[in-house]
Amino acid sequence: MRHSPMSDPKPMRKARGSPFPDDLTERGVRAFLDRIGGHYPIREVFLFGSRARGTHQADSDADLAIVLDGDSADRSRVSGEMAEIAFDILMETGLLVQALPLWESEWRDTERFPNPLLIESIRRDGARL
Repeated sequence: MRHSPMSDPKPMRKARGSPFPDDLTERGVRAFLDRIGGHYPIREVFLFGSRARGTHQADSDADLAIVLDGDSADRSRVSGEMAEIAFDILMETGLLVQALPLWESEWRDTERFPNPLLIESIRRDGARL
């Protein structure tokens, strides 16, 4: 259940220059990336959505675009595996990570991805980690 903006004040922003808006985001995202790092060929990672814009609430999720080397593999399998890890991170840190696996071929040629406009939005507004 989401709380009203009045009941959940926005967490303090971190210092300028940090891609993370607050300590919770940094702690949760770093834990997630540490956990998946040995399992996937990660090329780049972008924080996008409300936490990247600094418009998040305390209970907002952290949207991550995970660009993987190579061509697209079994998206549903990789997404499911990342969701299981994200659940563990939620239990450990209180931050829900929503991972979007993308492959390098889709990042280069957005028409290969089911939602090209989403990739364009991540490129425009996302924070590279």
